[in-house]
Amino acid sequence: MPGSLAVWFGELYVGLLVNLPGDYNVFSFDEEYLADNERPVLSQSLLDRSGLPRLSIPQTHRVAPPFFSNLLPEEDGLLRTLIARQHALKRTRDYPFLHVLGEDLPGAVILRPMGALVQQPLQQELHAGPEPNPRLRFSLAGAQLKFSASMRDSRLTIPVNGIGGSWIVKLPANAFSRLPENEHAMMSFAAAIGLNVPEVRLLHLDDIGGLPHDLPALRAGEPRLAYAIRRFDRLPDGRRIHVEDMNQVADQYPDDKYGHRTTHWIANVVQTLCEPEDVDEFVARLVFGIGIGNHDMHLKNWALTYPDGRHAQLAPLYDYVCTTLYMPKSDLALTIAGERDPAAIDLRVIERFAALAEISVARAVVVARKTVARMRDAWPGVRAALPDAELVKAVELRLRTVPLMRGH
Repeated sequence: MPGSLAVWFGELYVGLLVNLPGDYNVFSFDEEYLADNERPVLSQSLLDRSGLPRLSIPQTHRVAPPFFSNLLPEEDGLLRTLIARQHALKRTRDYPFLHVLGEDLPGAVILRPMGALVQQPLQQELHAGPEPNPRLRFSLAGAQLKFSASMRDSRLTIPVNGIGGSWIVKLPANAFSRLPENEHAMMSFAAAIGLNVPEVRLLHLDDIGGLPHDLPALRAGEPRLAYAIRRFDRLPDGRRIHVEDMNQVADQYPDDKYGHRTTHWIANVVQTLCEPEDVDEFVARLVFGIGIGNHDMHLKNWALTYPDGRHAQLAPLYDYVCTTLYMPKSDLALTIAGERDPAAIDLRVIERFAALAEISVARAVVVARKTVARMRDAWPGVRAALPDAELVKAVELRLRTVPLMRGH
């Protein structure tokens, strides 16, 4: 059924998303928002070349405009399937999902039916009484099955009303053995070399309350472990920090996260919008990802945060996994100076990448060398804590064979 959703940035009314007959969707900014010189940034993709909000945003069919579509679980993912089943939604239509999940989207954006313009604080939602048949009403972008949860006394709980939570918990994946342990290990490795990593934990599934009963069965013999990461878009008091991923910045749909842009494009965005230390952090993360065999560094796995609503920072690191443990012959998700084959990545490629990104070539090489040295220094301690011998072999193969990791 056609309708309208008011778009809020925290407590500020930003504009209107209208669903028209035929399932066409149109977004427009509110006049007062446009007139506010101190207005927060909803998305870089919704600004024109002069930095002002775009007055004409193309109408879309079935899917919402890209910024909003990227707020939702991906169409072919397990979380979207689960939510569609619980709320009797058609997976291919974005607007009904935004209607159902609009109170708890990534970042500071909130979508409400047009008649419900009075802001209800998130904390009131969190302390409201449970529904008779609780259904999930949060959205986390991506394809993997994951939930927003609250942490109390080292125990995670999916909120009874399906809204809220300052942690993300990822469950074991049938397609990939011991994925939670893999991600926890690689994120811990990143923290050990000084990268900006949120707090992460491994938890037994029995220590997570409120999980839906209709989850897919685990792989035979799979440890009953889940991976948890503290959300960087939520503060402990319930306040929201705005965030957008690089696919949103690129004004692309989730299906395009592997194409049309490059790592040097991301680096140039960071160089343009963020402080110089964020550029160094980006280069270090890129080198680290190559070194551990993380070939899934697509556009949705890089993001910006807006702590004050207006000025961008490179978001903390997330979704780092040794993917070559599962797909040893795969290529990199995005090109690095035209290269996708990790066997071709050396310091000369880093130099070309930096030149294309219009960042300091000399500085990028220094950061790359330091990152490799820190990885080699930290690896023995990380290795000793790994429970999976196959993961150890996969990472050590990278450290031994990728030219960049050998200092070439």
